[in-house]
Amino acid sequence: MEIISILLLIVAVVCAIYSEQIDTAVKGDKKVKKVIVIFNMGVLLVCEIAIMANILW
Repeated sequence: MEIISILLLIVAVVCAIYSEQIDTAVKGDKKVKKVIVIFNMGVLLVCEIAIMANILW
């Protein structure tokens, strides 16, 4: 489970880094960038909770 969480964190960080280029490519007018950033924050939160629960149990 921890490996999956770490992989999701890596993917989320990469998507956040390239969100501007993704938004430009799909001509999203900054709307796609907002969606990507909000989705990544959710992934980060869920993965951090999963990792912390795994460590504490």
